[in-house]
Amino acid sequence: MKLAASYRDIRLMAPDDAAVSFFKSPFAAHETGSAVDIAYGDFGSPAYLPVDGVIVDIREFETPTPFRDRDFKEYLTAVRCGRLVVRVLHVKPDLGIGDRVRTGEDFGTFIRSGYFYFWNFSHLHVEVRMPDDYLRATSDMPLDIPVGVVRRAFPGGVDVDSDIFDFTGVVVNSCDRYALVDCPDYSTDGHFNGYSVGGFLLDGFIPTRDHALHRFGIVGKSRGAPPFDCFRSIGNSFMVHSSGVNLEVFDRENRPLDVAGASFILFFGKPLIKLVPTGYGEHLPQCGDVVSVQMDVYKE
Repeated sequence: MKLAASYRDIRLMAPDDAAVSFFKSPFAAHETGSAVDIAYGDFGSPAYLPVDGVIVDIREFETPTPFRDRDFKEYLTAVRCGRLVVRVLHVKPDLGIGDRVRTGEDFGTFIRSGYFYFWNFSHLHVEVRMPDDYLRATSDMPLDIPVGVVRRAFPGGVDVDSDIFDFTGVVVNSCDRYALVDCPDYSTDGHFNGYSVGGFLLDGFIPTRDHALHRFGIVGKSRGAPPFDCFRSIGNSFMVHSSGVNLEVFDRENRPLDVAGASFILFFGKPLIKLVPTGYGEHLPQCGDVVSVQMDVYKE
């Protein structure tokens, strides 16, 4: 297990093959840097606890859904860790209230609730909260993100920082929900791997058009200013309005591809970029296709 985030002496741990995101979701806690999504496995597969503690509450509730006759139940599991509570969403628990649990223990299965976009990976949504404020949390408890100085690492071993995000990669997975692109030029600070711009790792969904998700995050420590106009600073991370950023995706012949946008998250292993279609089952590049993702500050 590896450290995904922390709050005071509470360390939120994730499997070695997991990926994490702090800003890809519209949940209010992500707006304040108070939540982390830990992604691995698949829907229906086992989910593992990120902390030691005692389960003090389990709640089941319905979530909004545009689909008729489809069950989109959600579950909240509250784990007492000393003076604080860690709350976990998006997992149907197999354990019960009063059970003492340990980090890495299988405690349930991943579910897809009405909170999910069709292109989301299975994941835990995790927050640290006060014991009297974990159901509908009203306070902000920003997490510490274990990201240091970020450098763009090239295969030749030369580290270069750039204000323009421009790369070419190969599609390694394609389905009705998304396509995953592997780019040989990636960034790392020794803990998380991801894709960088201007000395920061990208975290979140960046659309090519208007979208309900209208902001993303950049994470890291840099002597220079962030490459984009940011509207919020949270520790070593910043939030950016996507309306100020121009993102385009092209094929091998430099023809624009009709996609909704690109999703960036942070990986412990090899980083991948997720291309999101305009709708479920809409056209996406196929495995082996070469694509180029280009991003810069929007110019009117």
